[in-house]
Amino acid sequence: MAPRPGVRPLFGAALAALLACGGPGTPQAADSSLGGAPAARTSGGINAAEHLAAPHVVLVSFDGFGAELWGRHPAPNFERVAAAGARAERMIPVYPTKTFPTHYSIATGMYVENHGLVGNRFWAPDLGAAYALSDRATVEDGRFYRGEPIWVTAERQGMVAASFFFVGSEAPVGGVQPTHWYRFDAQVPRERRVDRVLEWLAMPAETRPHMITLYFEHVDAAFHDTGPDGEATAAAVALVDESLGRLLDGIERLSSDRRVYVVLVSDHGLLRAPTTSVDFLDMALFPGVRLAEVGTHASLFVEEGSPVRAHAVRDSLAALFPTADVWLRAEVPERLHYRADPRIGDIVMSAAPGRRIEPAGRNVRDTYTHGWDNAVPEMGAIFLAMGPGIAPGQVIPAFEAIHVYPWIAHLLGLEPNPEADGRLEVLAPLLGR
Repeated sequence: MAPRPGVRPLFGAALAALLACGGPGTPQAADSSLGGAPAARTSGGINAAEHLAAPHVVLVSFDGFGAELWGRHPAPNFERVAAAGARAERMIPVYPTKTFPTHYSIATGMYVENHGLVGNRFWAPDLGAAYALSDRATVEDGRFYRGEPIWVTAERQGMVAASFFFVGSEAPVGGVQPTHWYRFDAQVPRERRVDRVLEWLAMPAETRPHMITLYFEHVDAAFHDTGPDGEATAAAVALVDESLGRLLDGIERLSSDRRVYVVLVSDHGLLRAPTTSVDFLDMALFPGVRLAEVGTHASLFVEEGSPVRAHAVRDSLAALFPTADVWLRAEVPERLHYRADPRIGDIVMSAAPGRRIEPAGRNVRDTYTHGWDNAVPEMGAIFLAMGPGIAPGQVIPAFEAIHVYPWIAHLLGLEPNPEADGRLEVLAPLLGR
């Protein structure tokens, strides 16, 4: 049930469980159409006349469902989508291969250095503030988000959008949110999420959302603990597959005037990182240096802003951590698209695959995790799509996650944000052109 307007919910136990796996937000649901905080929007909840005949896109994210899980556990409804449409051998997430950066790149078609969410946690010198996925105030603060998520593109062009969870949908980006949206709550049952999407699709044409997002965190949580072959991971795959089947069956029951595309994505895969592969970073050795994020990659700010000091710190870190890549921000390889934004930090450390960098004194455990170079095969994500005009049984080569946004905009008949990095021609062949 949604909280009363103006009442900020307390953090709950589900948050602590989710933070370890990088899922979004804090556990409390609110729908702006059902008594939650009002959302700025431009469709006014009514589709413009030119959009009434447009198709509908349901974009579903399965956090942590890495490409390596494909075919590893029974998932008949995922296979159902692949048989009816197309799947990619792998979708390449952005760097760092974390939940918030990649989800927001899928939504905006932008590389991390352009859209502003440079990590799950980061320091924003332009705002003089820290962002954290665990901080409800920052998650809902539109100042941290640049670019134009697909639901904002829709709303700005007079098309109703809705979100049952997706990174960025809880904040007014450029003052705009989906007409319908929920604050993240891991306790909301899977069935409720799916049924709400089907309720949206059953609404009258004038108010029916055409752009819908949906999110499931279950595979990520299990994979972190038990790895790709663990019983918990297999069980989580079965659960989300069941939810997908419920969605597909419900869409099939809709009246024939609904043209619906179902697009399935994930944000990253995971790789084993045992305690024997942890390198500890003692920040007492670096006075005046701020550690903004740490783990599979690290971001550091030299607070006095001295280039000479930054070079010295970079050299010291490289000597202390010979297995890691240590760069000044300007030295980060161009292919990672992770150097244009000052939020990234003065110094970037990228741990070798399977290794982690952790603060001195932190308790660590064996785990499976992510965030490494997006060229690491285990970081690969999934992409599947079915709908009108998508020929069945297609398998396409690996592609970057940024290309999903312009393709969805094209399906909906929308003009994409011209500042997006993604290109329509990458996925246009799925429609036979």
